[in-house]
Amino acid sequence: MNLLQIHYFLTTASCLSFTQAADLLYITQPALSRQITAIEKELNLQLFVRTSRTVKLTPAGHVLFEELQHVYNDYNLAVERAHNAQRGLTGRLSIGVLDGTRVDDLLPPVIAQFIREYPCVELSLSYHSFNSLASLLYDGGLDLAFTLFFDIKDRYMLRFQILERGRDHIALLRTHPLAKRDSIHLRDLKNEPFIIVGYNDSAVSPKLILEACQAQGFTPRVRFSPSIQTSMLWLQAGLGVAMLDSRNILRTNPHIKFLDVDQVSDPSLTAAWHQDNTSPALPAFLRILEQVTQKQGGWHDGAG
Repeated sequence: MNLLQIHYFLTTASCLSFTQAADLLYITQPALSRQITAIEKELNLQLFVRTSRTVKLTPAGHVLFEELQHVYNDYNLAVERAHNAQRGLTGRLSIGVLDGTRVDDLLPPVIAQFIREYPCVELSLSYHSFNSLASLLYDGGLDLAFTLFFDIKDRYMLRFQILERGRDHIALLRTHPLAKRDSIHLRDLKNEPFIIVGYNDSAVSPKLILEACQAQGFTPRVRFSPSIQTSMLWLQAGLGVAMLDSRNILRTNPHIKFLDVDQVSDPSLTAAWHQDNTSPALPAFLRILEQVTQKQGGWHDGAG
């Protein structure tokens, strides 16, 4: 019983119709019947009970159907893995995500499809701060980073693709007096402690926020934090208000209110990679990422 005959048997057993199975296999019905008869003779088993109207599996046919499905799938998986190895699609693909960014609706379908197509590639996922993501892209510690557009768009030798448009929000505790509002202007925060990521973590983020405040006629009372994670902790502890993007995970926190605010930056979710990255798995992952995000209404113009 060769692989082609296994395919014929599995297709017929799935359809329980020689006519439908023959159509799917692009052969004639008599040719398919001859193949099934040859299999039954070789194995000395009756696999189907055929009448003028119905086709049913015998008990032996049921057992063979269940077992051969595993054999056939394992064979195809082994062949696919061999092709992946020949194409160089083995090894490791390292992906970084900006601290505090929610990707639970985006990455699972992308990763699931990637693993199905390229099971020999090991995926690594980790959270990092703004500057850490960029540094790791430069030194090869990461192949791909999910970060915010404003922090990546002007970085030398990094390419990027906007996945989803985002906007700025002011985040504060729901017990804060301003939480009664749905929107706010920056000038309304002139007396509030403003939690801002420090320059050691992002040269861009604090500059944009401070310049926007000054444009509205005030200099904020700033608490510089060493990272987004620390900013989020301070916010939850009631040490001030913070500017966070649409995808920050605190947006789902019932104790935190996100208010619309004057647009300060473009915090769109963006995939970024080094233009000289040579990992053969990276283009494959980006292809799948594009397919999935386009289905979800993403993958916007603005690639670098």
